[in-house]
Amino acid sequence: MATRRRSRKQRRLRRWTTNCAAYARRSITSCRTALGRLDRRLRGRRPAVIVDARPREAWQLRRLICRTARAYAKALGTPMPEHLAIIAQRFVFDGHQVSGLLQAFEADGRRRYVIQLALSVDGRDVSNAELVAALRFQVAAAMADTLGQPVLSIALDLDRPTPPRTGGSIVELRPQPPVASNGHDPDPFALSRVTDYHGGEAS
Repeated sequence: MATRRRSRKQRRLRRWTTNCAAYARRSITSCRTALGRLDRRLRGRRPAVIVDARPREAWQLRRLICRTARAYAKALGTPMPEHLAIIAQRFVFDGHQVSGLLQAFEADGRRRYVIQLALSVDGRDVSNAELVAALRFQVAAAMADTLGQPVLSIALDLDRPTPPRTGGSIVELRPQPPVASNGHDPDPFALSRVTDYHGGEAS
C-alpha cells in the first residue's frame, strides 16, 4: 500500500512539474512576443542595413544609416516601408558609377525596396555628409507610395556667380527749354534725349 501511495504521489508530482514547465514556456513565449511588438511600436520599422566595411566602420555606418532613415521618416510623418534593405558597398553601377541606386521589386501585390549607397565614386571616398544626402533622397523616393508625389519643387543654387553689370541706359526726365519750330507752340514737356552709356562712356 505504501508503495502504491508513493508511486501515485510521484506521478502527480511529475505531472505537476510538467504542467508548470509547459506553462512557464508559454509565458516566456508570450512575453517575448509582447515585448517584440512593443519594441517595434516604440522604435518604428527598421530597415535591414548591410555595410561592406571593417567591423568598427561598418557598425558606425550602420548606426548612422538606420538613425538617418528613421529620423527622416519621422520628420515626414510617415512610417518606413515595410520591406526595405539598405546596402552600403564600395561601388554602385548603373551603366557607370553612381552615388546611389534605388530598386523596387513587386510580387503578390507587395513592393520590396533595395537602396544601394556607394562608399567610393570615381576613386574618391564618399564622406558621411554625401552618404546621408544620397540616403535621404533615395528614402524619399522609396516612400513615394505612402508619402505621395511632390507637388512643388523649388531649387536654390547659391554657388552660381551673378553676372557683372556693365552699365545701362540713363533717361533724363527734365523738360527741354521751349524752342519754336514751324510756327507751332513748343512742347513744354518735351524730354531730353536718351543717353546710352556703355562701359562708362556716352554714345
